[in-house]
Amino acid sequence: MLTRRLIGAAIIAAPMFTFPVHAATVSLSIDNDGVIGTDREYTSGLFLRWSSDPGLIGYSIEIGQQMWTPSDIELTEPLPNERAYAGFLYTQARLYQQTDTFALKGGLLLGTVGPNSGAETGQSIVHTVVGSPDPQGWDYQIYDEFIYQLSGEAHQLIARSPVGEFSVFGRGQGGNFQSEVAAGGTYRLGIDLGNTFGSTSVIAGNTVDTGMLSNSAAGMFFFTTLEARYRFDDVTIEGDKPAENSDLTIENIQGAASAGFTWYSNNWGATASATVQSKQYETAKRNHHAYGTFTLFYRY
Repeated sequence: MLTRRLIGAAIIAAPMFTFPVHAATVSLSIDNDGVIGTDREYTSGLFLRWSSDPGLIGYSIEIGQQMWTPSDIELTEPLPNERAYAGFLYTQARLYQQTDTFALKGGLLLGTVGPNSGAETGQSIVHTVVGSPDPQGWDYQIYDEFIYQLSGEAHQLIARSPVGEFSVFGRGQGGNFQSEVAAGGTYRLGIDLGNTFGSTSVIAGNTVDTGMLSNSAAGMFFFTTLEARYRFDDVTIEGDKPAENSDLTIENIQGAASAGFTWYSNNWGATASATVQSKQYETAKRNHHAYGTFTLFYRY
């Protein structure tokens, strides 16, 4: 009888050891506008991140590369009123703290724009693999410049039901990359929302912060996020560049929206989303551009 009780207790307790409450995470995210059928503006991003077992305070280290292009990448010389090619390579350290109703994030980013970012080589390789036209205008890209940026973000729960929640957020970032202040709201529908609060945004490569899922053993959710922002400057538009490029004026008042789905188990998870951004400089030919994001992550 005692043996049976011990076996029964072990069976009941087994999931507690199989599904830890906390987990460190490794994630790989890809942004690309090819899934929308375009190749312009913010066109691609690749992000590798490690996030700690959070405990009271979580932290993460991220390496990323992003690139921006004009509307026609087959032209060898810039057109008037078009953005220049721009590449960005960086590393970012972030801290975060979350409860089921409030979340805080802070980050320090260091990197470079310009030829040293390696974006020209990266885009050429990808286009060769997928059979897209080879970009011809990287000789006129934004010049090399050291980049630094500090950022902060706060999320507050407004209402939650057993399967859905609505929250608001505010964020800001300052430095010589993209200085801005922003505010918005998020609606999520899914499972175990309280343990993953504050994990969504419209920031490139970060529509879902996988490190902030670490307090949940397993779950899933749909999300949609809307943001309004005031951008003071943008080095990918206003940075030093060859004289053949037009001098552009950024659109200060901007907006963005993202929507997607996240699923994760004890060890593996994935997220897929689409993001739409309003135009970012005054003479842009279109009022918006869009891209898709896919993230695969492993928890241990």
